[in-house]
Amino acid sequence: MKLVDETCGPSSSPSPWRVRSEEILGRLGEIKRQESALASERFELLAELKTLRTVDPEITLTREGLLSRREARDVVSRSSAVEVAPLFGEALSHGDISVAHVDGLSRALKIVGEDKAPLLEKIESLASAACHMTPDEFVRHACDTAKSIMTDDGIGVLERQRRETHLKIWNDLDGMVHIRGQFDPECGAVVQSLIARRVESMFHSGDNDNKVDVAPGIDPNHHRNALALIGLVSGCLDTDERPVRAELVVHVDHATLQKGRRETTVCRTSYGSDLPIETVRRLSCEAEVIPVVLDGRSVPLDVGRAKRLATAHQRRALEAIYETCAIDGCDRAFHMCNVHHIEYWENGGKTDLNNMVPLCSQHHHAAHEGGWKLRLDLMTRRLTVT
Repeated sequence: MKLVDETCGPSSSPSPWRVRSEEILGRLGEIKRQESALASERFELLAELKTLRTVDPEITLTREGLLSRREARDVVSRSSAVEVAPLFGEALSHGDISVAHVDGLSRALKIVGEDKAPLLEKIESLASAACHMTPDEFVRHACDTAKSIMTDDGIGVLERQRRETHLKIWNDLDGMVHIRGQFDPECGAVVQSLIARRVESMFHSGDNDNKVDVAPGIDPNHHRNALALIGLVSGCLDTDERPVRAELVVHVDHATLQKGRRETTVCRTSYGSDLPIETVRRLSCEAEVIPVVLDGRSVPLDVGRAKRLATAHQRRALEAIYETCAIDGCDRAFHMCNVHHIEYWENGGKTDLNNMVPLCSQHHHAAHEGGWKLRLDLMTRRLTVT
């Protein structure tokens, strides 16, 4: 795409910075194509190595000092994906796609598990889509495609994800403790819910205001999550002196509610994870499950109530409308946002849905200290900043 210098007239030459910018972008594109070609060659060599040696290629790459353990794991996973889908290897060698697109294919293959045949039948259309989509767009498209061909209500996927759940804790050389892992959607939704509720209670109790003292580069919301996790692990209790229970907000379409369980029926939690409807029914006995019923336009029709303050009920309704910060282009998740009054409370603004939107920390500060004026279209829930 050509950059247009709007400061120049029809007969003017492009400014030097515009010319240099195009040169840099062109060179970066060339490097990307070269990287893709090299990655394709690497995958071909790994496939050949598998036929020559009985040792696991991941172990071989690490032992020979060619890659770190994490890099080797990623490379072997990509190589396996290209091995079952040669069209992706071909597109990669030509520089039409990037390694990130192959990662999307790997994730889709992981979703379908052992029965890859239905997904491989769609491999031609997937490869074509990869050539015309950004990596992020393709990852979502590939995963949605994999989910659409499953016929077990997502139970098979959930069982695999349970087996892959793990948590690693280690100390680095300066004494900081690191935590890394992954949870299946059921456990993950519980963990996210408990941390989010703990953070929320810290706000209400005044333990943790917006001006947290964090090091440069550390997101204040991530700092609050860490403090909340410490509080939960330490056995902190809520104001009723009872252990904090998980709260799951589950989005379910109106047709499912009317017709009940049907083929490929899954419910989506407010954190973006899919759960089989049978799992949601079981969880309703163990956690506070709030069903948010949506019509065909994903507009809330009704929000089930758990025993809580009205403000929490309103947050759940807002969560059904906004997955992220209400500012266009911001992808900060809802549970990391503050609920903002468009007409300030101190100016007489009401605490109701027509006067509230979720804003991430950055945009919340901009709305207050930056002098932003916000206007909400009540029909589309679209927010305008002036």
